[in-house]
This record gives sequence, structure tokens and C-alpha cells, in this order.
Amino acid sequence: MKVLVYHRDAKTYYRMLQERFPELEVVALEEKGLRPQHIAEADILIANHFPSVLFKEAKRLRWIQSSSAGIDRLLGVRECPGEVVVTNARGIHAHLMADYVFGAVTMFQWNFPRIFRDQQHREWHHIAVRPLAGMTLGVVGLGTIGTEIARRARTFGMNVVGVKRTSAPVEGVDQVFGPDRLGEMLSLCDFVVLVVPATAQTERMFGASEFQAMKRTAYLVNISRGSTVDEEALIQALQQGSIAGAILDVFDKEPLPAESPLWFLENVVITPHIAGYLQGYTQQVMEIFSDNLTRWRKGLPLRNVVDLERGY
Repeated sequence: MKVLVYHRDAKTYYRMLQERFPELEVVALEEKGLRPQHIAEADILIANHFPSVLFKEAKRLRWIQSSSAGIDRLLGVRECPGEVVVTNARGIHAHLMADYVFGAVTMFQWNFPRIFRDQQHREWHHIAVRPLAGMTLGVVGLGTIGTEIARRARTFGMNVVGVKRTSAPVEGVDQVFGPDRLGEMLSLCDFVVLVVPATAQTERMFGASEFQAMKRTAYLVNISRGSTVDEEALIQALQQGSIAGAILDVFDKEPLPAESPLWFLENVVITPHIAGYLQGYTQQVMEIFSDNLTRWRKGLPLRNVVDLERGY
């Protein structure tokens, strides 16, 4: 059985695989030196992205373990000659990403960007702040991460609303809206958290009309993918004051180009795609892979199987 690891942390994965499964033949590449024969000979692929054009060579490939929850950069697997099951790292990000969201919420609630600027200038200004209790947080995407964010919000005494593919009730969420009622939900929110997967349905789901639907005092937190937001419309909304501000962890192009206007807006906080980057991340992915390898060998159902048609 041959495993191909195509990842920036390939050496770490290689070491762990050798320690746990010395019987496996492992080829580990840090995105250099990849040739068609590597994927042609692989039974299993561990990666978070892969050149789509090479999937047509994957005649032996039967299983991909994604090292991330999103599989948008692995959807070329649909071109494989045979059936391939894809599993992801769903579940390992939820607590950390919820931590990030409430760091973001608290930062804007107390206007820490302005406080930091005042500190740099040695200026002393009092500010009055509303408590989070009684305010409304909207979660767009009530999957594993979204429901953990909603749970945390309730502990702050916040009202919680959300959007998901179906409007079935979700524990801890006061009201669930379908995607066709996104604008209605946005009008209720003081904070909006975007945590949907990158699919054809979610591409540019936040544009000018969505920002117009938000309160002028509301903040956006995007921890999903840059493709879910029309970046030009967001810049315009921030410049014009259609929304109060944004904390952005993901962007259309990463790293964010130095000339992007987002760098220069005082009501924006930029982080370098770190919201789900857990300490010990590779170890967590390896735990999922190890369990799934045991299941695969026994012919048992795998954990975290992705629906390739839906993209998550």
C-alpha cells in the first residue's frame, strides 16, 4: 500500500507515518518535485490541495485524507478514473475557531483597534461600552464550527440567529433561517460570523446587497474562505460606513497583496489565515487518519466522509 503525502508539513507527516505504520510505503513531497507517476502509483493521498490536472493519472487512488476541513482545492478528484472517497479534518477546528471569533467580537466591542492607536500616541480617552448580553450574533453556516460558536455566544448572554441549508432547528440558536432569508437575518445582527464551506452555492454570497442589509453598527467576522465575499463590495461598504468594521482571516488572494485597500482601513483587522491553525494540528489530522486507516483495512465506514457533490 502506497501513501503519497503532498503538503508543506510533509516531513512531519512522513515521520509520524513511519512511526505508526512502518509497513506503509510513503512518499512525502513538500510541493516540489511532484511528478505524474507519484499520484499514478498512490493508493492513498494526504493533502489539502493537489494539481487538478494530475488526478486523471490517479488510476490506483482510492482514498484522500484532507488535512483541512474545506476540500475546495481537492475537488479535481472528480476527474479520477475510479471511485475515490474523501475524508476531511472536520471537528478539530471548532474550539479554536470559536476562540478566535470571540476574540474578534470582544476586540470590536471594546474598540481595541482605536485603543491600540491611542496607546501608540500616548493618548487617554474613555469609552462607554454596551455589554454583549442582549446583543445578537448571527452565524452563517451552522455546521460543527458554527454550532460551537453559537454555544459560546449563549454563554455570553447573546441572542443567536443563524443560516443553514435547511431551516431545521439547531440547539442553542434562537432562530434558523434558510439561505433565501439571509438578508432578513442580517438585519437583526450586531455581529455576523461567516463560516460556510467554499462551494459554488456560497461563492460571493456576501455582496453589496448583503452589506446593505446589515446594520451600520454591525461587524463582519470572516473565517470561511475569501471566495464567499465580494471583496470589492466589502471594501466599499467599509469605506462608506455601511457596516462598522470587519475582522478578516481569509481573502480572495493569499497572502493578501500589499496594495489591497484593506490594509489601510482603520475599521479592519487582518489576520493571516490562522483562525483554525491549531497547535499540534498535524497530530490531530494524524489521529483522524490513523483511525480511518484501521477502519479502511477492516472494511468499516470512515469518519468525516465528504459529499463530493455538495463539496463538504
